[in-house]
Amino acid sequence: MRADALSEPMSKRSATYLVLFLSALAVKGSIFLFAADPIVFNKYPYFAEQLCKGLDIGERTLDLSPLYLYVNVLFYKIWGANWGGLAVLQILVGSLSCLLTFAIGARLFDRNVGLAATVLLLLYGNLTLIELTLEPEVFVIFFNGLAVLALIEAGSASSSGPPLGKWLLAGVLIGLSVITKANGLLLVPGAVAWIWWGAFRRDRRMAATLLLLLGVSLLVVPVTLRNYLKFHDPVLVTADGGKVFFHGNGPSATGIERADLANQAFIEEGQSEPDYAHVLFRNTARALSGSPLKPSECSNFWVQKTLEHMRAHSGDAFFLELKKFGFFWSNYEVHDLDSTYRNYVTLQGWPLIAFGIIASLGIVGMGLALKRFRRTFLLYWLVLAYLLSVLLFFAASRYRLPAVPFLAIFAAHALLTLLRLARQRSWKPLLIGLGASAILAAGSNLLFSEEIRRFDRWQAATRIHYSLEGRMLFKKGLYREAVAGFRRSVALEPGFMPAYDYLGKSLAMLGDYEQAERNFLKVVELAPGVDEGYMNLGFLYELMGQRAKAASWLGKALALNPGNERVKRHLEVLGDLPRPAAK
Repeated sequence: MRADALSEPMSKRSATYLVLFLSALAVKGSIFLFAADPIVFNKYPYFAEQLCKGLDIGERTLDLSPLYLYVNVLFYKIWGANWGGLAVLQILVGSLSCLLTFAIGARLFDRNVGLAATVLLLLYGNLTLIELTLEPEVFVIFFNGLAVLALIEAGSASSSGPPLGKWLLAGVLIGLSVITKANGLLLVPGAVAWIWWGAFRRDRRMAATLLLLLGVSLLVVPVTLRNYLKFHDPVLVTADGGKVFFHGNGPSATGIERADLANQAFIEEGQSEPDYAHVLFRNTARALSGSPLKPSECSNFWVQKTLEHMRAHSGDAFFLELKKFGFFWSNYEVHDLDSTYRNYVTLQGWPLIAFGIIASLGIVGMGLALKRFRRTFLLYWLVLAYLLSVLLFFAASRYRLPAVPFLAIFAAHALLTLLRLARQRSWKPLLIGLGASAILAAGSNLLFSEEIRRFDRWQAATRIHYSLEGRMLFKKGLYREAVAGFRRSVALEPGFMPAYDYLGKSLAMLGDYEQAERNFLKVVELAPGVDEGYMNLGFLYELMGQRAKAASWLGKALALNPGNERVKRHLEVLGDLPRPAAK
């Protein structure tokens, strides 16, 4: 299974790796300097700082990647809150992943395929955007690449009889992927199949399997034990599977758009903790069940709720799976973080490679590589594993991203095969290959195009104009500029209630009480079951000196949310809520 690249002189191989690494660093560094925003999404830095200050983050531990959380903790202990430095570190890790792609392509195909795959990967700008986000995907891709190389090496070694310890190493690397992101567990059955179905010595298969599983367990079991000892709950890695399953398959899920709880985003905005949806889902599960469910039980609650919905709407659920399959290959990138989406819009003007090119060529490459299926089985499995991840959840770019290095290898194989056919003037297979690639590329751009346009408009309204323009300016006290951002948001999405709420607050701060009132009434109209609109109308009327009207609206807000302490304090001032008796 050794390719010609491995017979090159060491100096030439080292020079190749150095050139590729520096090229990746140059491309990724350019995106970092000229296309990326300062860090906005700070979930992991926030909780890392909490831990470093000796605070207990409680059940939020189970919402976070174990390995990546402690990477953030270690970084903070060494360099402090210099989180831009962590983004640079992730660029370095991403550049190393490009080298792993070259090594895998050279090993399973040849050196030219490895080189072409690496060029495709480093020119895929969306990969760098997600590497610059302080999320764990960059380490998932890195560990996956190392694990595939280790499995290839262990498979080659097992056929000739060297020690079985390489299977243990492969298991450890898969374990690192699992504790970085729990869907890394999908690698395990593929690795076991590689042992039993590959051309390895039969008398070593059981030993190799046990060593592989031992390696995975060495990384996963300590995390599970931590979870059990701390929470008396046998959570394997994290406890957010049920929540994400609901996002991808619950009512209102479209494949690219998540199903959320009622007014989820609005409730999250009022919290000091980032990504509060995890807490909201647990609290809702406990309230609906009437039981103090453990985190794993909360997760299972949402799995069962989602399955009930899918059984009740089986036809819609089947069509949704077909849509998610199509979205997996779509050229459109679904970003569920504000800054990453804005950077994605910026990168669309850069001369980089879109996912649709890699996907269409990758499908053709998978067809062309079928004659060496056993040898390249791991590449097929990794693509299938992350396709399954999208089918289980939803088509966010970060769910399909770990498949891209392996799709790039198949795409490179297709590209070089087509070039070879052109040189040989083999017109018929060349035209078939080009035609298939063109049809697939067109499909990746045209499939569900109208739905994607609507979703992109919603993204622009909520992520750019509302979150990154309006709210950012509001926090800085630039209320007049914030009003312009919020108005752009509601112009694109007239039913987006949070923008009306902040528009009302901004206008109130500017002294335009009449317009503020209209926007708060719009909030009540759009979300009559949420206390926010009633509360802000009460505050506005109090500010205008209309005490009776203020007390009436604040009373409605308190009825909807009896725990709203701000409303209670204002009602006390207005004399409509008895003060607590002095002790």
